[in-house]
Amino acid sequence: NIFLLFQISRLIQVEISFKLKGIALQTIHARELPDCYAFQNTITFNNRAHSGKIKIYFDSNTDIQECKDWHIFNSVLQKNTQYILIFDGFVILSCLASLILCTRSIVLAWRLQKRFVNFFLEKYKRRVCYADRLEFLNGWYVLVIISDVMTIIGSILKMEIKAKNLTSYDVCSILLGTSTLFVWVGVIRYLGYFQTYNVLILTMQASLPKVLRFCCCAGMIYLGYTFCGWIVLGPYHEK
Repeated sequence: NIFLLFQISRLIQVEISFKLKGIALQTIHARELPDCYAFQNTITFNNRAHSGKIKIYFDSNTDIQECKDWHIFNSVLQKNTQYILIFDGFVILSCLASLILCTRSIVLAWRLQKRFVNFFLEKYKRRVCYADRLEFLNGWYVLVIISDVMTIIGSILKMEIKAKNLTSYDVCSILLGTSTLFVWVGVIRYLGYFQTYNVLILTMQASLPKVLRFCCCAGMIYLGYTFCGWIVLGPYHEK
């Protein structure tokens, strides 16, 4: 115990810094090794105003890392972690192959579009309009490329988080969640091979411009509602 004797009237500011270490023991269902947390805490007593009431501030920085000096051999947890990392690597390789193939298809389509424009200009002395040029660009391939890039980056972040090298949970979840959305949207293109569903898809393509205009108008109301909730409820929750 440390006893300090000082005069409150002359007190300006006092800072107390200390470190805490803790271990989060995960349950068996989590299939993870325990995490070690290092907390760097600082308590500040601010009496600069000399108003009779000392303001107290608390600041804490957390460092998450894998626990050291843990000797676990032939553990089911370590095996499951390795299997997950292997699966993530397989996902990255699959998305990389898909990314290369889709990029190759877009490049070939771009070259074909240039040949078509030159042929039309030499044969008929007319320029191809911009809308006709876009017919050579497959939007589904663009969607797949964006999804693959986000999946690769998100999987790498997930592996780094699993290895306790990063703590970017929000960025990883946004990338993987958005890429999953794009993947399921891309599944719609395969429904076009069926006659019944193809009529519905063509209807959606024809009505897409009007739907987007409606979404722009309705989006204004939605954004206003979102910002209202953010301002009103934001101070009561960190997210």
